Amino acid sequence: MIAFFRIERMLVSRGSHVLYDEVFHAGVNIIHGSNGAGKSTIADFIFFGLGGDLKDWKASASRAEQVSIQLITKSGILSLRRDVSTDGGRPMSIYFGTLDEALSSPNESWQTLPYRRPDHGYSFSQVLFNAIGLPESISDGGSNITMHQLLRLLYVDQLTPVQRIFRVENFDTWQTRQAVGDLLSGVGGYDLYEKQIALRETEKLYAAAVMEYRSLVVVASGYGENILSEHISAAIEKASKERTGLLSLIDELVSASEEKSERADLKKIRSDAIKEYNRARRAVAHLTNEIEVLEYEISDAEDFIKHLGQSLSDFDNASTTFFALGHLAFEYCPSCFAPVTPKDEAHCQLCDTKRVDGADDSRALAVRLDLQMQLKESESLQVDRLKELSQKQSALRVARQVLRRASSTIELGQSGTVTGRESAIAELSRKVGFIDSQLESLHKRLELAKKIQAASDAKEDLSARVTRLKAEIEAILRAQGKRKLEAYTLISNETKAFLDQDLQEHSDFGEVENVSFEFSGDWIAINGEKNRAGSASGMVILKNSFAAGLLSASLLDKRFNLPRWMLFDNVEDKGMVEERSWNFQRLLVNLSKRSKTPHQIIYTTSKIAPELDQPDLVVGRQYQRAARSLN
Repeated sequence: MIAFFRIERMLVSRGSHVLYDEVFHAGVNIIHGSNGAGKSTIADFIFFGLGGDLKDWKASASRAEQVSIQLITKSGILSLRRDVSTDGGRPMSIYFGTLDEALSSPNESWQTLPYRRPDHGYSFSQVLFNAIGLPESISDGGSNITMHQLLRLLYVDQLTPVQRIFRVENFDTWQTRQAVGDLLSGVGGYDLYEKQIALRETEKLYAAAVMEYRSLVVVASGYGENILSEHISAAIEKASKERTGLLSLIDELVSASEEKSERADLKKIRSDAIKEYNRARRAVAHLTNEIEVLEYEISDAEDFIKHLGQSLSDFDNASTTFFALGHLAFEYCPSCFAPVTPKDEAHCQLCDTKRVDGADDSRALAVRLDLQMQLKESESLQVDRLKELSQKQSALRVARQVLRRASSTIELGQSGTVTGRESAIAELSRKVGFIDSQLESLHKRLELAKKIQAASDAKEDLSARVTRLKAEIEAILRAQGKRKLEAYTLISNETKAFLDQDLQEHSDFGEVENVSFEFSGDWIAINGEKNRAGSASGMVILKNSFAAGLLSASLLDKRFNLPRWMLFDNVEDKGMVEERSWNFQRLLVNLSKRSKTPHQIIYTTSKIAPELDQPDLVVGRQYQRAARSLN
């Protein structure tokens, strides 16, 4: 299955007023009209409607409030909607069905997804990548490849310098450009993507583990003593034995007394001890209860995650079966076993709903994405719960130490005191109290030592995982070398083919022996000359030929991930003569006619080749300054 999408319809509106509403078709789509009639505005709306990040709108676009696009993808029909704004990173609303259905449905039927990838759930780019059939990829810089980044290579606009391959951007990295180029050329695949995602997440965890380890070591250094768990445990055992011995001596002194009386100070000690004991007991009970609830939630969530995973697997199996066998005719209702009344062939044989082409695919995509999002969010929340459980268990251990100390204090208070032996008992009690404070400190240090050991283990484990993932990624990249050479060679040859067919009387390229390019460097070269001093219109031909060559290569080689779609704005830019523009337009139409692979080419021109001014090629009317593209 190859990556693919095609615009079927675009609607631009302001409130209830329709500014633009046109149907697009497969193959070539020509938007034509005089200069300044709003053709580039339409191209910008297409770019923005598909997910491009556009802040600098043309003045003629200021009346628009919304752009809606009906999109055919390999997974079904989607309707996209975005609010026009000069703010960057606008979200997108998606409806799984046709635009007519979407417009007659309540707002709740749309799913609004953010521009950037959220901690939980999906961005609209992730959903569209899934629908188009693109592996979700990341750049070496760690940024996700978005629809905006994709469209920078698929939209040949007028503002970008003609020497550049990608649509110009203020903040750009060579890693992102390379990742986009490799992704669309079919060099990057799911294996690499999964490893890259895992590496990025693991590196984040490793950095956090290193920071936590260093912070704990800094805290531990304040003790100025050994913090090894075994040394602390030995110290605790020694102090506990000493404490037990002191309590035995106190018991002997008390049991030897004949007269027992409580004094005011002893009452106060007992009262304070009981209050502290009750506070500690409540803290332990509260933490115990919270941990029990949390453990129940974790167990319940684990079952739910397994259920979602199984549901996703079952759904994929059911989808595969459905698309292999087609619609099923039921003789009896699978719910109540009553005979099913035969329905019209164009309707579902069970619920009698009318079938719409592509609707099954759209519903399947919507259900699958919903399951995937639920699974991803549940797994993320489970990680948070496990982290909270660990924190509460640690707090419970400390609270239990406090409770034990309070309990010991009460025992001392209950043992009372005896006239004539008060001094001895008081001295022994003082020593017990001192040992209790020592034990409390030792238990805190023991908790700290356990945390340091856990952080150290986690750090080492994550470091090993990072090393292993980097090695695996490097192995994948080496294996991709052959594919990269094949893809880049095909792109170069197809670009050269377009340049060879340029009108020689207007061309200043000379003999084109080879075309080279570099996605990361954002340049194209003829015969190894990157910054050749050609005419401005010639550079436009070179830039357009590269985009057309890239599209042509994707039509010839199924391994390309380019979604068989390209948008050219004003193909005769920079003063190109009419005949040269007509020639390039004919080359695009011939490319489309030759290809058996579904695709879509959209271009705008003020100089349409006369024989191409046909209803099956042109979209909308011919726009004029007096009758611009937006109503």
